[in-house]
Amino acid sequence: MNMLRTFLASCLLLACSLPVFADEPRFEILFNGHDLSGWKGADGFWSVENGSILGETTAEHPTNGNTFLVWQGGDVGDFEFRGKVRFQGNNSGVQYRSEAVDPAGVVLKGYQADLHPSQEYFGMLYGEKTGRGIIATRGQKVVIDAAGKKNVDGKVGDGAQLVDDEWNDVRIVAVGNRLIHQVNGITTVDITDNSPEALASGKLGLQLHAGPPMKVEFRNLLLRKLSGDDAKATLAKAIEDGQPKTTATGNEPTAVAPESSDKWLTSAPLPQWIWSKNSPDGHKLSLRRKFNVSQKIKSARLYATCDNKFQLFLNGKKIGSSDDWQKPAELDVTSTLKTGQNVLAVAGENEGGVAAFVLKLVATLNDGSQLTIATDPSWKISDKPAKGWQAASFDDSQWQSPTIKGKLGDAPWGIPNYTSAPAASGAKDPLDPKNILTVPGFAVDHIYTVPKSEGSWVSLTTDPKGRFYACDQGGAGLYRITVQDPQPPIIEKVSVDGLKDISAAQGMVWAFDSLWVHRNGGHLYRLTDTNGDDKLDKAEEIPGGTGGGEHGNHAVIVTEDGKNLYLDGGNHAPLGKFEHSRVVNWDEDLLLPRMWDANGHARGKLAPGGWVTQLDVENYNQTVYTIGFRNEYDIALNRFGDLFTYDADMEWDLGLPWYRPTRICHVASGADYGWRSGSGKWPAYYEDSVPPVVDIGPGSPTGVAAGLGTKFPARYQDAIFALDWTFGTIYAIHITPEGSSYVGKAEPFTYGSPLPVTDAIVGQDGALYFTVGGRGAQSAMFRVRYIGNESLDAPSEIEPKAAAAREARRSLEKFHGVQDASAVATAWPYLSSDDRFLRNAARVAIESQPVDTWAAKALAETNPQAQITAAVALARTGTEKYREPLLANLSAMDVETLTKGQLLGLLRAYALIFIRLGKPTEIERNEVIAQIDPLLPSQDADLNTELIRVLTYLQAKDVVSKTMALIEQRSAPEIPDWSELASRNAGYGGTVNALLTNHPPTRELGYAFILRNMRTGWTLDERRAYFTFLNEAAKKSGGASYPGYLTRIRDEALGNCSDAERKALQDITGENFNPEPDFPIAKIEGPGKAYTVDEAMATLRGGKPDFERGRSLFFSATCGKCHRLGTLGGSIGPDLTSIPHKFDERYVVDAIVNPSAHISDQYGTSIVLLDSGKVITGLVVENGEDEVTIYPVEPNADPVKVSKDEIEEVQASPISQMPKDLLNPLNPGEVRDLVNYLMSSGNPNDRRYRGR
Repeated sequence: MNMLRTFLASCLLLACSLPVFADEPRFEILFNGHDLSGWKGADGFWSVENGSILGETTAEHPTNGNTFLVWQGGDVGDFEFRGKVRFQGNNSGVQYRSEAVDPAGVVLKGYQADLHPSQEYFGMLYGEKTGRGIIATRGQKVVIDAAGKKNVDGKVGDGAQLVDDEWNDVRIVAVGNRLIHQVNGITTVDITDNSPEALASGKLGLQLHAGPPMKVEFRNLLLRKLSGDDAKATLAKAIEDGQPKTTATGNEPTAVAPESSDKWLTSAPLPQWIWSKNSPDGHKLSLRRKFNVSQKIKSARLYATCDNKFQLFLNGKKIGSSDDWQKPAELDVTSTLKTGQNVLAVAGENEGGVAAFVLKLVATLNDGSQLTIATDPSWKISDKPAKGWQAASFDDSQWQSPTIKGKLGDAPWGIPNYTSAPAASGAKDPLDPKNILTVPGFAVDHIYTVPKSEGSWVSLTTDPKGRFYACDQGGAGLYRITVQDPQPPIIEKVSVDGLKDISAAQGMVWAFDSLWVHRNGGHLYRLTDTNGDDKLDKAEEIPGGTGGGEHGNHAVIVTEDGKNLYLDGGNHAPLGKFEHSRVVNWDEDLLLPRMWDANGHARGKLAPGGWVTQLDVENYNQTVYTIGFRNEYDIALNRFGDLFTYDADMEWDLGLPWYRPTRICHVASGADYGWRSGSGKWPAYYEDSVPPVVDIGPGSPTGVAAGLGTKFPARYQDAIFALDWTFGTIYAIHITPEGSSYVGKAEPFTYGSPLPVTDAIVGQDGALYFTVGGRGAQSAMFRVRYIGNESLDAPSEIEPKAAAAREARRSLEKFHGVQDASAVATAWPYLSSDDRFLRNAARVAIESQPVDTWAAKALAETNPQAQITAAVALARTGTEKYREPLLANLSAMDVETLTKGQLLGLLRAYALIFIRLGKPTEIERNEVIAQIDPLLPSQDADLNTELIRVLTYLQAKDVVSKTMALIEQRSAPEIPDWSELASRNAGYGGTVNALLTNHPPTRELGYAFILRNMRTGWTLDERRAYFTFLNEAAKKSGGASYPGYLTRIRDEALGNCSDAERKALQDITGENFNPEPDFPIAKIEGPGKAYTVDEAMATLRGGKPDFERGRSLFFSATCGKCHRLGTLGGSIGPDLTSIPHKFDERYVVDAIVNPSAHISDQYGTSIVLLDSGKVITGLVVENGEDEVTIYPVEPNADPVKVSKDEIEEVQASPISQMPKDLLNPLNPGEVRDLVNYLMSSGNPNDRRYRGR
C-alpha cells in the first residue's frame, strides 16, 4: 500500500515537470454524454443515443423550419469550440453568436459553421436568418470591410474529401471580428468581419435542417471562453495549426488498409477460411485445388496464410511457407502457372486452438480477363495424403470437402498483414484520431504509426525516464519510444546484438533496474544494461511455462508491496515449476459428464486454466496465486493494492448455458474462477468459486491498466481500464467497494471501428497511452488526455467498513497454502459471512490446514452458512470416511429456512461430496432426494439448474417430469443488451446480432443438457417433447460451436433411449433406426495376447485402420452385445457414439483394458440380495416402477426379471460388468481397427479413414 502511494506521488511530480500538455487550457464540457441537461430544443427532435446528441427528422415527423438545440449556459463572445459531428440526409451546422427569434427560444439567427454534404459548403460560414446568406465558402480567406463588402483575400485549407456520414472534428475559434472554422484540423474558412452586421456575442446551438429527412449526431462538445492574451495566442495557434500538412512524416497516421492495397483480396469472390470439422492440437491437414488456365498469363498474384503454419505447392513445386499465420505468403506466381491443368497443394498444421487456411489467387489472362481461385467448399482435404498428392494428376476424388470457418476479414483473423477486420464505420483511415471516440472531456492524439518492419505491437510499458517500450507479437523485435512533442517520437530497436532474439512479449514491466519480458511461447526474461550506456544488452532467461500462443504467457507487473512480480498466463500456458500454491487442491469437479467443445477447441485442457503467479525476484521461485481464468491477458492493481484482470469469453459458446461473457475479475488470493474446458465452465455462484466484478459481454480482452497516475478526474483515476481487441473498445471500469471485494460498472471510454487495441499504460505525463495492432494488423500508438475542467485531485475517500473488510480478507489470505496453528481459529468465524470473498478466503485458509485438525469442527457446526461452507471444504480435502457424516448433517438441514445463496451452496456441497468422496448409498441417496426434490421447480432459474443437476445424478424418479414441465412452459429468453457493442465490428458483430434477433432458449437448453444423462424415468410423450424442443432450439442462432453441441446433446439423449423409444421417435429424430447389423460378422483371427494399455496404444500407430473390419470386430468381440455405436448394437451398457467427444484414445483403451477402474454410475454392477436369500451380481436396469431386469456378469447368462418387492438390498460392486480380457483374443491389427472404429463413432467418412 505504501509503495502504491509513493508510486502515485512520484508520477504526479514527474507529470508536473513535463511540458507536453500539462499547461494546456481546460474546456467546459457542454454535453455530458448521457442526457440533454443544459440544452433546450423542440420536443420530439432531439435525444441522446450511444453517447451522442441525436437530432432527427423523418417523413412522418418533419420540422416546418430549421430548428436548433440551444445551449443554456449563456452567451458566447470570444471562444474556442470543439466537437465531433456526422450527419446524413441534409445539412446541419453549429450556430454561434446568435439570438433566438421565436417565443420558444429554439430558432436562432446568427453565424453558422455550416455542415453540408457538398464539398464547397462543408465548414463554410453562413448567416442564418441574417439576410447575409453565404459569407464564405470552403477554402476562402475573406475580409469584409466596414461597408459590408466581401473581399476574397486568399485561400485556406486543402481539397481533402470530407465525408458527411463519417465522424468529423469541428473547431471554431472566434476572437473579435476574426472567425476561424476548421474540420479535421484543417481550416475551411478564415473571415475577418468588419461589417456593420457583424456579431460580437450570442447563443450557441446545433442545427436540424428543414426539408428532407435527416439525422445528425454531435458528441464531445467543448467550449473555452477567451480573453486578453489567451485569446490572441489561441487565434494565432489556430491559424498555424489549420494549415495543410504538406509533408508526410512517420508521426502522421496512415490507413490500416488503403483501398489500393487490399481491394484485390476483398473484392468478390471473397476467400473463406477452411479446415476440417475438428482441429485438435498438432493436427496436420492436406488441402488441394485443381483448376484450368485457358490461355497465357499476363500476371498472377497469390495471398495465403494458415493458422498456424503451412507449406504451399503449385504444380508440385514449393513456392512459399509461413510458420506464423500473421505473416502470410504474398507471391507473384506468373511464371509458375501454366496453360492447362494446375494444382495448388497445401500442407497445413495446427499448433493449438482453432485452425484454418485461406488463399486467393488472381491471374490476368492474355485477353485481359481474370481468373480467380479462392478457398471455398470446392477444395479437397485429407488428414492422410497418399504419395504424389501434390501433383495435378493425383486422384483426389476420395478426399473430403472442407468445413467453412469464416470469410476473410472475420474475427479472429481479420486480414493478416493488412488489417484486423474490415472497417464498419466507413472511415477511410481508422488510425485517424477523428475516427476514435471518447467520453466527454477527453482527446485522442496519434503518436506513431508502426511500419511493417517493426511488426504489430501488443505490449507496452515505461521506464523511469518516461520512455516507452513496445514489442511485436511475432519476431519483429522490441522497441524503445521517446515521445517528444511536437516532434515525431524517437524509435530505437532494442532487439539487437545479444538481444536480437528478444521479441513476442505479451507482457513487460520495468522494475528492479531491469526490463522484464514475458514471452509468447515461453519463459520470462530479465533485460539489463550492464555497462551504463543507457542501452539494454543482457538477457537472463527465467524458466517458466512454454507454449500457448495467444493463450500463453501474458502480463508481468510489480506486486503491491513493490518487492516481487506477478505473472499471468492463459489456459493454454502450462504452469512453470512452482514452489508453493495459495490455491488448494484444484480439480475439474464436474458432477455430470462434460462435453468437449464441438469444434475441438481446448479439448483435453484441464484445470488450472488461466493462472496468476507471484515470482520472488531474489530466487525466482513461483507461488500460484489464483486460477480458473480462460485467457486473461493482463493484470493491474488499484489504489488499495487489489489485483484485477479482464478475462476472455469463449465466443463459440454464444447462446449456450455455459457461455461466460468477458468479465472483470478481482484476482483474489487462493481463488478458483472456475474455467473448465468445453461445457464444464463453473457458474459464478458456486460456493468454491467467487463472482466477477462485472460482466461485459462478447469481446477479446487484451491490456488492463489502472488509472493510478493519470491526470484525469478522480473517478477515472480510480478506474481500471480494460481493452477489448475485437470491438475496438477501452472500457473504464468504475469499481465500487462491496464488502471485502468490489462491484463495477463498465463505461466505453475510448473506441473506434476498427480499433484493435492491444495494451495501455499510464505515461509520466498523466496521459493514457495505448497501442493497436495484433495478428499482423497495422499497428500504431495513441494517447488519451483530459482537456475538461473537472478537478484532477487524486481520490482520497476510504470507506471505513470496506477498508476493515479488506483488512480482514488479507489477514486470512496469509494462511493460504501455509500451515499455521492459528489459522482455523482465525478463519472459522468468517465461514458464516455473507461476504463471498471473505468466506472464500476463510475456506481456503482452513483447507490449507491438516484436515484432521478441523474435520470434527466442521461436522459439529450448526450455523447454516458455516455448516455449508465447512462441508464444501471437507468434501474438497477429506477422504471417503467423511461422506456419511457430511451427508447426514446436510440432509438434516431445514431447507425452507435457507436463502438462495445457501441453497446453491448446499447443492454444490452435495455435488462435491459425490465427486470427491464417492457416490451415496441407496439410503443416503433417498434422504437427499427427499430433502431437495420438493424444491423443484423453484422460482429461481439458478436453483432449478442445480436442483436438476443433483437430482439427475441421483436418478430421482420425478426429475424428468418436473424438468420437462419447465422446458415446455418456458418464457421468452432474456436478451442481453449487446447491440451497440456489436456495431463496432461488422464481422464478429454479425454473429452477435444474429444471436440477439434469434436468441435460443439458453436456460432451458441447460436443463435439457443435464437431462440427456437420464436413461430411465421418461414417458414417450416426454421423450417426444424433449426432442421437439431440441429441434426448435437448433433453428436458433449461436456461436460457432452451438450447432455441434446441440447435435451431441441429441445424440447422447438418443443413446439413452430404449430401442422401442428410438423406433417410436423416428418421425421427430429422422433416424432410420435398426440396431441389428445387416452385414456379415467376421470371426476374430488372432493370435492375441494379454495387452497392457501401452501395448494396446502402440497398435494404433501400426498402419491405416480398416472400417469394415473394425465394425465387424465390434460385434465379434462382443462389444455390440451390450453397447450401441450409432444405431448398431445393444442397449444394456452405455451408448458409445459420443465417446470421441468426451475421451481421448488412451482413456478409451484404458477403460477396455482396466474396466473396473472406469465404472459409470448409471452402468455400474450391483450385488442384489433377494428376499429368498439368492444373490445376483449384474447390471440393474429399471423396467418401470415395479420391476427391474438384472443382466448377470456371467457372459452367457440370461437376463433375470425381478419384482422390486423381492429385493432386500442393493450394493455397488467394485467389479465392472465388462470383461477385463476383452482385447486379449485380438491381434494388433484387430485392436487397431476396433479402437479406431470406436473413436470414429462408427462413421466411415471419419478423417481416420480418409486418403486410403
